[in-house]
Amino acid sequence: DEFFTSGQEESISPFLKRSSRAWARNLSLKNSGAAGFFLLSSFIAKFFISDLSHLFLLLVYFLVGTPALLHTIEDLKNLEINIDVLMTLAAFLSFLIGSQVEGGLLLVLFAFSGALEESVSKRAKGALINLNHLSPTVGMVVEEDGTLFQKSVREIDVGTHLLVRAGEVVPLDGNVIDGSSFVNLVHLTGESVPVSKTPGDAVQAGSRNLDGTITVEVLKTSAESTLSKIIKLINEAQGMKPKLQRFLDKFGKRYAITIISLFFIFVFSLPWIFSIPFLGIEGSLYRALTFLIAASPCALIIATPTAYLSAISACARKGILLKG
Repeated sequence: DEFFTSGQEESISPFLKRSSRAWARNLSLKNSGAAGFFLLSSFIAKFFISDLSHLFLLLVYFLVGTPALLHTIEDLKNLEINIDVLMTLAAFLSFLIGSQVEGGLLLVLFAFSGALEESVSKRAKGALINLNHLSPTVGMVVEEDGTLFQKSVREIDVGTHLLVRAGEVVPLDGNVIDGSSFVNLVHLTGESVPVSKTPGDAVQAGSRNLDGTITVEVLKTSAESTLSKIIKLINEAQGMKPKLQRFLDKFGKRYAITIISLFFIFVFSLPWIFSIPFLGIEGSLYRALTFLIAASPCALIIATPTAYLSAISACARKGILLKG
């Protein structure tokens, strides 16, 4: 979506070809789904072939553990402690108490949450892609002597005359100065009934000319056109988080710092307070790790962004744009 808003041609990127789009569609969701399958296979194989179970578990940690570990290292480099760091720490430290499957489950839930959030977000941004296809990259400029030539919409200035034939999309906002036609504004206003345009009427960028040929005098540049403003609004709406999400982000950082701090406190204080060993199944390290894994907020991570983005997607399908 960021590429589409940059105004560059799709042909310059090999990753936007039709043959490659199918592979990249919902890639994160496919990856987390595959990790979930291997986790279930590992759990079942544990009762029959332990080596095969370990192999499946290794694939789980490779598919979803590697990205989580890289993101955690990046967060720690920036001295940032959050829920992501807590989940990754709990998952990988589960090896120390022999709970690799439980650690894998944390990673799968964490990856599934992120993939679901990304998938719903991309679906909600589908309007942005549709608008991009509506926006022409070139316009047919009409010179004073009647000469016609194509020019990039980014290089067209205010006052330029453009020729828009039947079936073409109006590239820039302007006024009709010659000709008459019916235009379709359904993608801009939601109104499916064609609107008649005659000399003196305003036409917006993204309007589809249905029958006649019209000449339009440009009133706004590409960056100031109606279509560009709509795309900008969609980007801003998707980038904004609701107050609840912002509150939970702040709460998540404090929660993660509290849980990790308690983990270290339990590790070093329990042997002194209760006279228990440091290592072993009854040791303070084992108990602290159990506490760390149990305190990982899987439900909070999955539920909050999923509910919010699902609402965004449902509103987008009904033509409602949410912001703030």
